[in-house]
Amino acid sequence: MQIEYKGKKYIFEGKVTPVEVAKKIGIDLKPILVAEVNGELFDLSRNIPGDAKIDFFGFDSDKGKKVFWHSSTHILATAVKRLYPDAVLGIGPSIDEGFYYDFYNLKIGDNDLERIEKEAKKVVDEDLKFIRTEKTVQEAKKEVANNKFKLEILDNLKGTVSFYSNGEFSDLCRGPHIPSTRYVKALKLLKVAGAYWRGDSSKEVMTRIYGISFPSKKDMDEYLKMIEERKEHDHKKIGKELGLFFFSEESPGSPFFLPNGTVVYNELIRFARELDLKYGYQEIITPIIAKIDVWKTSGHFDKYRENMYKVSPFSSENEEYGLKPMNCPFSVIAFKTRTRSYRDLPLRLADYGFLHRYELEGTLDGLLRTRILEQNDAHIYVTEEQIEEEILRIFEMMKEIYEKFDLKPMFVLATRPEKRIGSDEIWDASEEALRKALTKSGYKYTVKEGDGAFYGPKIDVYVLDFSGKPEYAYATSTIQIDFNLTQRFQATYVGKDNKEHFPVVIHRSIMGSIGRFMGIILENGKGDLPLWLSPVQARVLTITERNKDYAHKLLDRLKKEGLRVDIDDGNSTLDYKIRSGQLEKIPFLIVIGDKEEKNNTIALRGRDGKTEYGLTVDDFIRDAVKAIKNRSR
Repeated sequence: MQIEYKGKKYIFEGKVTPVEVAKKIGIDLKPILVAEVNGELFDLSRNIPGDAKIDFFGFDSDKGKKVFWHSSTHILATAVKRLYPDAVLGIGPSIDEGFYYDFYNLKIGDNDLERIEKEAKKVVDEDLKFIRTEKTVQEAKKEVANNKFKLEILDNLKGTVSFYSNGEFSDLCRGPHIPSTRYVKALKLLKVAGAYWRGDSSKEVMTRIYGISFPSKKDMDEYLKMIEERKEHDHKKIGKELGLFFFSEESPGSPFFLPNGTVVYNELIRFARELDLKYGYQEIITPIIAKIDVWKTSGHFDKYRENMYKVSPFSSENEEYGLKPMNCPFSVIAFKTRTRSYRDLPLRLADYGFLHRYELEGTLDGLLRTRILEQNDAHIYVTEEQIEEEILRIFEMMKEIYEKFDLKPMFVLATRPEKRIGSDEIWDASEEALRKALTKSGYKYTVKEGDGAFYGPKIDVYVLDFSGKPEYAYATSTIQIDFNLTQRFQATYVGKDNKEHFPVVIHRSIMGSIGRFMGIILENGKGDLPLWLSPVQARVLTITERNKDYAHKLLDRLKKEGLRVDIDDGNSTLDYKIRSGQLEKIPFLIVIGDKEEKNNTIALRGRDGKTEYGLTVDDFIRDAVKAIKNRSR
C-alpha cells in the first residue's frame, strides 16, 4: 500500500492505520487528533482502505477542533445517560465554538449543569477509547429501535452506517473521533436551552445542553477570561443598549432593525454601493424566489438542500420553489440575457438581494450568523487571462473598506480538492493567478491545501477581533474562482476567434453579510461608531430653560446641513444629560448655556470626555461635514 504525505511516498505491507503511518514518518503523535485520508477525516485507529494521500490535524486547526468538540458531545451524552437513563438521544454536533447535544425527555435547568459536568469529568478520567463499528441500515434500526429520532435519521440513509462507543455508551455517528476521552483535559457546560427537533417547529421540543472543551486547562482559563471580555464587547448586548436591533421568536434567527440600527445598516450599504460604482460594477436586482430547478442546474441543490427554504403557492402543491440562499445562479441568468462579446469582459455584476439560509438553531449568533442576510455580493465574468488583474482590483477595493474600519485582515489561499471539475491546466493557471495577486499586494497568507471549492480555488479573508488573536478572527471576505457555473447554464461569450467560450466567474463578497459586518464593527469598537456611521451624530444639551430657543435654532441649522442631530432640553441636570449621551455612544454633545448664547458659540464635548469651549457653529459644521464626507474614523 502506498501512502503519500506532504509529497513523499511511503510503502506499507498489509493493513495500516493513520497512527501507524505517523509513527513511521516520525510525526509527534501528542498533538494529533485526527487524520485526513483522500479528503475524508479518519479516526487515527481506523484502517486505511488503500493507496492514499494523508494529512494530520490537531486542535490548532478547524478540522481538529470540530472532531475534538464532537467527541466531547459523546462524553456529555454518556454523563447524561448515566444520571438520567430515561433521556432519549437526539443529535450532538460541534459548532463554531464548542458543542451541544439535544435530548428528549430530559427536564433540567442551568442549576443541574454542575452535576452533569462532574459526571462528564469522570467519563474523561476513565480514559474510554472511542471505538467505531459499522452496520447495515437494517441492523442499525434494530440497534436504535426505541429511539424515534435515530430511526428518522436512518430513514434517509442507505448502505452501511457507523456507530461509536466509549465504555457502555454507544451512538449512531458518522465520526470521526479523538482516540479516547482522556484527551479532553478541560470541559465546561455553559447553558441549557430549548430547541425544536432538527429546527422544525412542528416537531418535538428538545433539551439542548451547550458546552466547551479544550486539550489543556490553560486553554480553558484563557477562554473563560476571553468570555468575560466578550460580554463587554458582545454586539447583542450593545445592540439592545443602543436600540439598534432585536430578535423575535416570530421569525427565529432573523434580525429586526430598529430606526437607529437601520441608519447604521443603510450607511454600510451606501458605502459599499459607492465603492462598487467607483470600481466599475453594475448593480442588478434579482428575485428572492425561484423554481427548485434553478439550484438543480447550478449544482447547489444536492449540496445545499438542507439549508434551503422550500416554498410553494397555497393554491398548489405541485410547484416547488425555493428562497435563494445565494445570488450566483441568478447572476448568470442575467448574464445570458443577450449575446456577450470578449469586449464586454470583465463584466462586474453586483447584487444586494436578500438571502435565506436555514442555519441550525444552535449555530445562530445574533448578527454574526442569521437566517436572512444581505451581502455586498458580486460576480465578475472574465477570461482566464484577466483573473490576476481582477483579483488585484478586488484587493484595492478591500483595502479601502478594511482601512476605513481599522480592520486587520488575514488571507488564506485554498487550493484544489481531490474531487473537482476543470482541467489541471485551468487549476494551475487560476491558483498561480491568486498567488501572484497576493504576492504583488504584499499580503502575507497561509495555504490550505485541498480546501478549495470543487469548482475552483479561492481566497478567504478573516479580520482580527478586539483581542487581536488569530483564533478568534471573523470570516468576512471571500474571492472564489468558478469554472463550473457558466458551463452548467450554457452561458457563453464570443471570443476574438468568433467562437463561443465559457467565461470564468469570480465570486466576490468583501463585507460579507452586511448585518454580520455591522456586528463585527460593533464588537471591535465596543459600540463606539465613527461619526459618519453613528445614528445620532450630535446632541444639543441645554443648561437652563433660558437657552431653549437658541438651542432649537441651532438644532434646525445642523439638520439643514445634513447632520443627524437631536436635542435634550428637559429639566434634568447637565451631568445627567451628559451621562445619557455617553451611554448612547453619541460622538458629540453640544452644550448650550448663557455664555454660548451670548457669544453665538457652542461648548463641544467629545467621546473622550474633553470639552472645547468657544467654538463657532460654522467651524463645527465645517469639520463635521468634512469628517462625514471622508468617512473618517
